[in-house]
Amino acid sequence: MSVTPFTRNGDLDEEALRAQLQRFIDARLGVLLGSGGEGEGHTLTPAEARRIYAIGVEECAGRIPVYANLPGEMTAQATIRHAQLAVDAGIEVVHFYLIEGRHGMQPTDAELTRYLDDVLSVVRHPVGLAINSGIGYIARPELIADICHRYAQIVELRLTHVPDIYLIKLKALIKRPMVYYAQFSSGPFNPLILGVDGLFGSEANVIPATCRRFIDLYQQRKLDDIGAVYADIRRFSDYISGFGRPSLRAVKMCMKALKLPGGEGGPRHPYLMPPDDLQQKFTAGLLDLHVPEIDALARAAGL
Repeated sequence: MSVTPFTRNGDLDEEALRAQLQRFIDARLGVLLGSGGEGEGHTLTPAEARRIYAIGVEECAGRIPVYANLPGEMTAQATIRHAQLAVDAGIEVVHFYLIEGRHGMQPTDAELTRYLDDVLSVVRHPVGLAINSGIGYIARPELIADICHRYAQIVELRLTHVPDIYLIKLKALIKRPMVYYAQFSSGPFNPLILGVDGLFGSEANVIPATCRRFIDLYQQRKLDDIGAVYADIRRFSDYISGFGRPSLRAVKMCMKALKLPGGEGGPRHPYLMPPDDLQQKFTAGLLDLHVPEIDALARAAGL
């Protein structure tokens, strides 16, 4: 879930974005661009979103998976317009959320089905449905399975903060090949055992090699070694979660502390970087974690 780098005056920092994407390429991790959370997608103009997707394709295509993660929308028309930007740029798979749950919105089955029908009858490109309990509701697995059976362009399902039984039910109900993703910070082991195809999260913006190491160890079944790597990732994730939601603030604080690409620009308004004293306190706590990859980045940054 890549952050979007900005310059100090708030413009899209294309050079930093390319350098950030290279870190994902080096770690062999696929990338989701322009998310409404970590990617600050809601702050982007259509031209900026189009440019982010185009740069992602230029840098990543043929090397790592490069996907778009559209910010949540209330209408099918808005989702279709944004999806077209990604499709035109050559993005491989376009992920989009269910109806945004603003103001307590909890759609009926008929409303949600109509929304998905309206989007998928137009967007024929490969898509992934992002099912996120953070929007205030979880669609019934039977509804999602029916949609997946009716629209062959749905190739992936990405699950955020949903219980294991939801994944179990989906896999039993969907009678065709499907790629499943689970969020790393929700706890990766149960989803991996249950057969997900990948994990996602914002941690890789700072510690991509550590995230790659976790996957390598799991695939190699080196379970005696994986615990320490998992502990490093979880301690890091727990630390940044203590600085509020969305996590993009803390991720960009890490980027500034470690002098990573785009770290000086910070987030786009209305989000703000903290005062210098809080940034210094945050940096001290980050270094106290002694995660090996963070220690190496700190040395490279002269800390």
